[in-house]
Amino acid sequence: MSRLKSWLSKEDKSIQSAEQKSRRPAADGDAKSGLKSAGVIETETNFYRYLVSKASLLPQADDFDSEIPDNRILLDVELAPALARQATKQENKELFNALKAQLFQDVESRVENRLMAIDDETYHRFSISPYLMDAVNIVNTKAASISRIKPLALKHAGLVQNLVGVMNRFGLVKKSDDKPLEPKDAELCLGFLGIEKIRVFLPYLIVHESLKDAGAKFHQTSRKIWNHVQITAQAASALASLEDGLDPDEVYMLALFHEMGAAMLLHIVDECFYETRRELSRDAAESGASEVSHKLAEITSAVPVLDRLMPMKAKALSAEIAARYKLNFFRLAPTLEDLSQSMSIDEMGPAARVIAQGRSYAVFKQMYKEELIDKVQATALLNYYQIDTDKIKLLNKQKYLKVPKVEP
Repeated sequence: MSRLKSWLSKEDKSIQSAEQKSRRPAADGDAKSGLKSAGVIETETNFYRYLVSKASLLPQADDFDSEIPDNRILLDVELAPALARQATKQENKELFNALKAQLFQDVESRVENRLMAIDDETYHRFSISPYLMDAVNIVNTKAASISRIKPLALKHAGLVQNLVGVMNRFGLVKKSDDKPLEPKDAELCLGFLGIEKIRVFLPYLIVHESLKDAGAKFHQTSRKIWNHVQITAQAASALASLEDGLDPDEVYMLALFHEMGAAMLLHIVDECFYETRRELSRDAAESGASEVSHKLAEITSAVPVLDRLMPMKAKALSAEIAARYKLNFFRLAPTLEDLSQSMSIDEMGPAARVIAQGRSYAVFKQMYKEELIDKVQATALLNYYQIDTDKIKLLNKQKYLKVPKVEP
């Protein structure tokens, strides 16, 4: 039995006792979670920080200044010139640190301003194409057909390439000459899969595409978000099978889209970072600091900005993006709004609730694997989202999809 399964098995008395203590008697006999505790809020905030960079949650090593030579070296050089050079280096280092702090501050301000007034062009550039979401809307109608979806799906070159690549990888379609499928064969792939398989596979491809292109320097973050949405979607689908009136496939699709805001933030922060770095480097050079302005190129990402903004903005931004799509049959906007605005899990509708539970399980799995969550925090998180022993057993039986490599 693995360490994880052993920890969550029936023999683990600490989780059982903590779970029992956390349940309050209710009139209808159901456990109520109430408002989130500070510990649960901290865990979920730290999870977004983990998506940005695990390093931001770990103790930072002391900065050791190795520029000052030891006494043996000083004996071999003139002391005064050596100290003068060291003073210059220290001055340049302090100036560079000041420029770096200014860079992140300016990036954050620029991102905040763009998020306060997002126009249609920004949404079209940094979120999922409306015609792809139209295709998702169509597959959720009773009149769905490959002929209606085909012209929309085939418009997106990246999605077509990804579709063909998956079909080749699993050998699902064979050409008469046994050669690998090409993008021109995408129409054949759609016809082979059929409308029922396309219903859940198309959203999977769409979300994967949105994360593949999310920022030139954030591929590690993109992969972790992709892993997260897959686990959440699979877990939520399994939990939906326990609820009357919920379609597990529909819940799976809804859950796949729940981090659209995080993906969009990657795009916006990335663009703002490069714009700001270029301007600051130019201004520093014009102000006589050319000796350090070129070093700004050594800063390759705006992790501190994402570390601050993603926990605050991602959920609400997902709901805002969904609200801009004209979806009549795929209830994405109300579900994500419910997910982002409800004060407690008890206030959520059935679909949002199982997605929130699936998400909490994904948070637990990913944070535990990286040893960034302890037993007390895990127990509080699972108890708040009403993940009892039976649900944990069900979730642990799921075979989660292997995370595809997100190519630059």
